Amino acid sequence: MKKRACIFIDGANFYFVQRNILQQRIDLLKFVNYFRVEFDIYNTFFYLAYREGDEGQENFIKLLAYSGITVIKKPIKHLKDGSYKGNLDVDIAIDALLTKDNYQTAILCTGDGDFERLVWTLRNFGKEIVCVSTKESCAVELVNACDRYIDLKDLLPLVKLEEKE
Repeated sequence: MKKRACIFIDGANFYFVQRNILQQRIDLLKFVNYFRVEFDIYNTFFYLAYREGDEGQENFIKLLAYSGITVIKKPIKHLKDGSYKGNLDVDIAIDALLTKDNYQTAILCTGDGDFERLVWTLRNFGKEIVCVSTKESCAVELVNACDRYIDLKDLLPLVKLEEKE
């Protein structure tokens, strides 16, 4: 029998990796289906900071939702100093802890070292943690804390988005 798993995708981190490191877009349905081979997927959460009124992002959110991916979103805030902020790290941590009774394995798709403490906490609850990222963008502390590390570069042939001509 397959272990139950939950996938947590840090949308900002995932986008950065696709754009700046892989230079290739990932088909999220292929990505989720890759893990279905080994796991019974309880849920896939995708965390996204978005620009209100951005039609492209709204269409992307709808595509994910209609594909069975739970989208957790926050509008990007424009700060007084002129910068922008749209961080969902706390949301990811809260959801991972609140849903912990529904899975044995957490598949954490981020390279952000801020999640090291979450990983240790989940491991204290007996959870296996799989980190999915790239060596160029993943904090060594996060890799060290996780039970398993999967490099997105190795998955790319299986999960890349086929561009329509």
